[in-house]
Amino acid sequence: MNETTILNLLTNSGFEKVRVESDFVYFQDPSCIFPAFDTLLDYAWIVIMVLTGIMLFGWAVLYIKNGVKIDTLFNNAKTVILILCTLSVVKPIVNFVYGDNLFEKQCEQKRVSLTEVNELLDMRNKYFGKSDQAILYETFNVVDSGKIEPVSIEE
Repeated sequence: MNETTILNLLTNSGFEKVRVESDFVYFQDPSCIFPAFDTLLDYAWIVIMVLTGIMLFGWAVLYIKNGVKIDTLFNNAKTVILILCTLSVVKPIVNFVYGDNLFEKQCEQKRVSLTEVNELLDMRNKYFGKSDQAILYETFNVVDSGKIEPVSIEE
């Protein structure tokens, strides 16, 4: 079977990072949960950035409205910079040092030989036929076991 069909079937089945090289098919371990941590870190970083912007804006409005006292200015600046700004720059620094998708790199790449994949595809073709419908989607019959009401025709 050609590589395009194999890639299409595996991608439609939910496998990620599928590639075919030489005599093997490589894909990411489907049971790996580390990409979820990357997604969570992305959302948390966006929330922290928004909170930092709101805090800086509120702080600026407060000082424009009430005037600036040098003691409170430095104390509040230290607090805002140490807490929110430091948290805001953590993700870009980690991405710079370790590269993107730090947690996702922990996922194992699985490898299956192309001959085994072709044997499985031959078994699949034996059971599901060779129509275009069967290549893209598995076919099944739906049976409704509910009560059948007779239809009466009145003229």
